[in-house]
Amino acid sequence: MLEDSKIKALLSLLEDPDETVGNSAIEALSQCHIDQTPLLDAFLYTHIDSELAKQRLEFCIDSIRIQHFGQQILDWKAKDSSDLILPLAYIAQFKYPDVKPEHLREQIESLRLDAWLEFHYDLTSFEKVKILNYILFQLHGFRANEADFLNPDNSYFNQVLNTKKGNPIALSIVYILVAQRLNIPVYGINLPRHFIMAYVEDQETENLDHFNDKQSISHIAKGEIKFYINAYNGGGVFNQEQLSNIIKEMGLPLHPQNLLPCSNEAIILRVLMNLYNSYQASGQSIAHQIDKIIQAFQA
Repeated sequence: MLEDSKIKALLSLLEDPDETVGNSAIEALSQCHIDQTPLLDAFLYTHIDSELAKQRLEFCIDSIRIQHFGQQILDWKAKDSSDLILPLAYIAQFKYPDVKPEHLREQIESLRLDAWLEFHYDLTSFEKVKILNYILFQLHGFRANEADFLNPDNSYFNQVLNTKKGNPIALSIVYILVAQRLNIPVYGINLPRHFIMAYVEDQETENLDHFNDKQSISHIAKGEIKFYINAYNGGGVFNQEQLSNIIKEMGLPLHPQNLLPCSNEAIILRVLMNLYNSYQASGQSIAHQIDKIIQAFQA
């Protein structure tokens, strides 16, 4: 951990117009501990006037957060990937350090409770999905952010829950998290240019005999796919033949794995890649830092 006096000395170098000096200061400051980011934030808003220095310091703070929370994501993958909310919180903390997993869980629980109040026994799979579609897309107003598709906030889960807008995978994650907490077997389908969901039926979820307000099914899909769901168009349902035709229309090879449920690890990798593409498209240097996490995640 760098001493405060050294940090202050390095901060003064951020205003140096010499790129070599500035980059040396950036490299050193980017090695600060995550607990030192409040100090850097304080300097950013109260002690620095130069626009160049502000941009450099913002990059340092972003780098520290991404290094720290990126490592947390790698640890999650290595230890236990059953909790999907945890890495979503870590990703959100790249930009929003005050995000807490507990808060995200509370928001998902509120959505689950609204849906649970509409449920009764002996519902068919389509009826369950119809209720979920109503709760998420009509009552709460979740929708596709087509007007600003490359906005990084579409990949930050806290912002998706707050604004009710997101990209295909973000909206699918909301759907999956609520569904699985209702013992509804919905899982992600990681298509190359899109992200959808599958309703996977098995003996334990054919009816609501096991349904209650506490239960959560396994994060690993077991059973046969009954149909597919597209969260990006408000929960539209289609079958495997229709999905195969969609894949062909996209000009993609019809690989069997494209039709099967994916793992939580695949979901998080896709979120990271979407986030990278968002920053890369706008030319922001933070994209390079996120790419490092992606490479480590894939290793």
